[in-house]
Amino acid sequence: MFGKSKSDGEDTPRSRRVRALADQLDEARDVHRLSTDPMLGAVTADRFRASITRTMWVFLAIGLGFTTTGVHDFLAGGLSITDPLWWGAWLAEPALAGILVTLLRWEASMLSHGVTTNAKPVRYLKRLLLGATLVANVWAGLAPAHGEVSKGMVFFHLVIPLVVFLLAEVMPVIQQTCTRVREQALATVPAGANTVRQAAASPVPMPADTQTPRPSRMTGTFAKLPASIRTTVTGITETAHDAGRPVTAADLTARVNLPEAMLATLVDELNASINHHPVTA
Repeated sequence: MFGKSKSDGEDTPRSRRVRALADQLDEARDVHRLSTDPMLGAVTADRFRASITRTMWVFLAIGLGFTTTGVHDFLAGGLSITDPLWWGAWLAEPALAGILVTLLRWEASMLSHGVTTNAKPVRYLKRLLLGATLVANVWAGLAPAHGEVSKGMVFFHLVIPLVVFLLAEVMPVIQQTCTRVREQALATVPAGANTVRQAAASPVPMPADTQTPRPSRMTGTFAKLPASIRTTVTGITETAHDAGRPVTAADLTARVNLPEAMLATLVDELNASINHHPVTA
């Protein structure tokens, strides 16, 4: 009778329904925490970019397969199948398409690292390759080697090369925007998150006599950038300051793709402190 009174509900057993709802609530909190993690957003953006790129490559290959027949008809329409040039004409479009595909792969790789490739020779080469395919296909449709002119064939010999041309122009845009989404996701990752993971992965310290002093930990917007972007930004900073002028937002946007909200802060950091200290990736 003189014992400590129990609080209301302390030993009250929970029903099966309450336990089930509590488990669902815990699971919902874990799912929300993981789904809103910025690192997951970066990985999702990379996977989506790879999926879209593979699909675009498939349709680009199908379109180039159709244009190959038009180029062959343009080059070897009056030749017989026994003529070696009739067989060699099948190699013209695959050769042009191979150069185009190699160029697009290089461009996609550069954009995935945040480096733009707007050089005029690159644009001229793409347009020359696709323009040659367009002219050959339209000519083959308007002046077929066998049979009469078909309006449907003329239409598709015109439209499909144009689609291939625009597809080659759109693919870099897809790569660029997906890379920008990934960078925006990585920019919201706390600066110490990767440091904590690396410290947990290698807990054994170096011997005292072999340890070397390390530069101060990077902070701010610059520290949130991926290592490849930091390397590019460091090179831009050194070039600008060696020329005796501060880094500008135009200097950065010419080489890397960054959100506009980050540019002003990053430029201030580069001109204030980072440029005068060693920067390591």
